Amino acid sequence: METQNVFIFITVSMLCMCFGWGVRGDSIGGEKGAMLPGLLMGVMCVWYTGSELLMQNVFLFAAACALGYFYGGIEPYGSTMGLIIQHDKPRYNPSLGYLALAFKGSIWSGLGAGFLGVSFSAMSGVVYKWYDFVIFFALVPILQQIGYRVFNTPYDPDNGIMPKVCFCERSREEWGRNLMVVAELLVLMIIRRDIFGVIMWAGGAVAGAVGWVVGITVFDKQLHPLKSGKRMFGKFSEKGLVDGWKIMEFIQGCFNALGISTAFVLGWPIAAKNLEQAEAASKLWNVLPLKVDTILSWVFCVLIICTVFLFAVPWHKAGKPIESNTLELFERPCYMVAPLCLVMLGSTTMAGIICGFVMYFVIAQHDALERFNEYKHIRLIRAVLILIGAVIIAVQAFRGFKLWEVWIFCCFGYLIFNIAVIFHPDKIKVKRRKAENFTQFAVSFGGAATVQPFFWLLATVMCMFGFFNFR
Repeated sequence: METQNVFIFITVSMLCMCFGWGVRGDSIGGEKGAMLPGLLMGVMCVWYTGSELLMQNVFLFAAACALGYFYGGIEPYGSTMGLIIQHDKPRYNPSLGYLALAFKGSIWSGLGAGFLGVSFSAMSGVVYKWYDFVIFFALVPILQQIGYRVFNTPYDPDNGIMPKVCFCERSREEWGRNLMVVAELLVLMIIRRDIFGVIMWAGGAVAGAVGWVVGITVFDKQLHPLKSGKRMFGKFSEKGLVDGWKIMEFIQGCFNALGISTAFVLGWPIAAKNLEQAEAASKLWNVLPLKVDTILSWVFCVLIICTVFLFAVPWHKAGKPIESNTLELFERPCYMVAPLCLVMLGSTTMAGIICGFVMYFVIAQHDALERFNEYKHIRLIRAVLILIGAVIIAVQAFRGFKLWEVWIFCCFGYLIFNIAVIFHPDKIKVKRRKAENFTQFAVSFGGAATVQPFFWLLATVMCMFGFFNFR
């Protein structure tokens, strides 16, 4: 297998994750938003291999990385950032803040990269056994609960009762869950001598840690005046046209991609050797019979759709709304446990659903239930989004989506949803009435005035790359 140009691979990967990480923070956030940069990185790694067989099954690896990044999104970090950027608060403790963010970043990116690496090893059919993944994912919910109980409880901030190691003031921390998954993943890779998987995990972990440290440092410097009294980015910062938070996310994305792509280049000869048998047979590992694959994949697709009702329907218990983390205990297995297990077992159907319908569903669900609520015709909007979802489901079921189609949606689909929120007609009218000229009108959008054009520039470059490589 003749690989693609290393420089182009690393550069475009950095652009992709810079875009994906920034859009995640703008559009969805949390676990579901993190799937976007993961998917883009997975696609780029497959492209680099130059393998026709892997490109034909690209969604397997894209889904593995997307769902791998889902895990890290469960961990809050806004309050942790306060240890660094809130200079006037009693909690100000930059040393602890940097350590905490590096720790959380290493877990997050390490899991995304680790699962991506394992997917390449798994698809070779010579590294893992089918029961490895059945046992692994069956243990995930149990180990996560143990990790949470051991590291992140007790938690009662109103009475001053907090875990012994806590980086957040008012957010329920859950890094113990992911720490246990990291430990389990490393044990599995060591037992099966998956050197490529370990290399990928290490690259992602280091990149995640460094990316957070560099990103938060730039954000801190941009947020507060420098020793000279001036502001980083000068008048742009003074006028509010620079969004330091977004710059931090862009930096994180770039570092994540740099670490993962570099690790992939270094470890690829090992993965390629493992895949020789699959390449010779022109068939990747898949232990699931076609009928079983199809049934299980669509069952979990339905369960993913049903999770929306956990938030759309007013569930009550003892006269009070159920806590969101309780709802998430039902939602998370439907996204990051069962589907990822199927993908690791070679389910092309599940992988296609994740990269196709689910990538639409997570943004449509989020906007229909939260960000579009200010619109007068919200019921009509929801009906349209449901109709579009039905069409996507039909296409998914009867022919599936091509990489080029998914790539276009990843480049521009989320940005279109963003436009509908940022440029709300009523908000535009208010801004136009208050602005005396176009400059004041543009400045009234704050950081969005510079961030959104940058998003569209990145999306255009990515789309051009996809046009020449993915059609």
